[in-house]
Amino acid sequence: MIYRTYLVFLTLSIISCALSVSLSQVFLAVSFVLFLFLNPKPKFQSYLVKILFLFYGWQLVSFVYHYVGSGLDSSFVKHAFNEEMKDIFLVTAFFTIQGVKIEDRKYLTRVLIAFAITIGVTGFISLFSSVRLSRLVSDLYKVSSSWKFQHHYGSVLGIDVHLPIGFMNTHLTFGGLLMFVYPFFVFHVYDLWKSKAKILKLTIWIVLLGMISIVFLFNNARSALIGMGFSLLLGFYILAFIDDAISKKFLKRAGISVLIFFAICFIGFKTSEPVQKVINPLFGGEKHTDSGRTFIWHSTYPLIQANPIFGIGSGKYKEEIEISRKRLSVEEKELSFFYEVTQRGHSHNDYLHLMTIFGIPQFILYLSLMSLILFTLLNKEIPNSAKYLTYGLSGFFFSGILQCYFQDDEVLIVFMFLLGYLNIYLEKESAEV
Repeated sequence: MIYRTYLVFLTLSIISCALSVSLSQVFLAVSFVLFLFLNPKPKFQSYLVKILFLFYGWQLVSFVYHYVGSGLDSSFVKHAFNEEMKDIFLVTAFFTIQGVKIEDRKYLTRVLIAFAITIGVTGFISLFSSVRLSRLVSDLYKVSSSWKFQHHYGSVLGIDVHLPIGFMNTHLTFGGLLMFVYPFFVFHVYDLWKSKAKILKLTIWIVLLGMISIVFLFNNARSALIGMGFSLLLGFYILAFIDDAISKKFLKRAGISVLIFFAICFIGFKTSEPVQKVINPLFGGEKHTDSGRTFIWHSTYPLIQANPIFGIGSGKYKEEIEISRKRLSVEEKELSFFYEVTQRGHSHNDYLHLMTIFGIPQFILYLSLMSLILFTLLNKEIPNSAKYLTYGLSGFFFSGILQCYFQDDEVLIVFMFLLGYLNIYLEKESAEV
């Protein structure tokens, strides 16, 4: 009875990640409590588990160091857990998903596929919605004083199109979710084509792939697109050179398909203003944030140099970056305006931000986590069905070069679920060894 209830809440948590981070975290909390009562428990023997313990262990070490340094000030604890330290609870998603029994792994795979489809469908619906769909969920537990409108691109064939963000609040967050699920659609269609699936089934998935491709293009989150590109390259590399599963015939057809896609984009760019608004920023046009990132990064470096081991501490970035920018404004007076107006919330780079907050050891552990995930995806013992759903994990680390996705709750919880799903198959291999 406990196991079945746990499975229900785990399912709700995973799928609701596409609808509301608040709901997904509530369901996660319930499923985690139920997980603690499951018997027998997973043994957690894999190297992914060990690196996660080290990774978050160092965060706690840094937290304790700065807490003691603050004179055991209770306000420091509150401030720290309102900022970066609050995300430490999301690692429970990784451990909670481990409770799924072997006989229910296919069910878990279907749940993750349902999440992927939900992301694609809600994104496509939001493409044609002038208001944010998130209100449909938020109004269930709080009163909204006004409707939040979405960015309007223009009209295509007489139909108004908007910046698609699904049920999320920002296009960057939704782009991060698309980055996770998009490789699955690509490789699943490939798998169906290769296995000569029924034409109706193949057609449905091709339509879904086309739909999510349009959504991803109009979403325009370049950092997520970069991550997705790396995930696809990794996937095709594994299929071609490790699994030896891709024929020259397929490569030829794939090349033709890519050329057709770019031809359609070119025609759209020449004939449609909304498409121009989508494609221009992909190549640096109309994006003021590009130069802004350099000022953010430049003002972050002094914080790392001054605090190389334990970092500046959770919750102190906005305060410390303000001091750093004032110093740089004095040294570089001609650039003082740009230091003043650029964003202050985070480093716009996961590697820099983690290094700034928790020190260089955290940066090393983050690189280690990335390396171990790549190593796992290259493992022939992991079934392709699991890899297709988790290739997006590799792209996550490349999108983090231009964005702080590791600080985004909506994205990080999905990362932990997918990492936990991948670890299920790794734990099986560890137990056999």
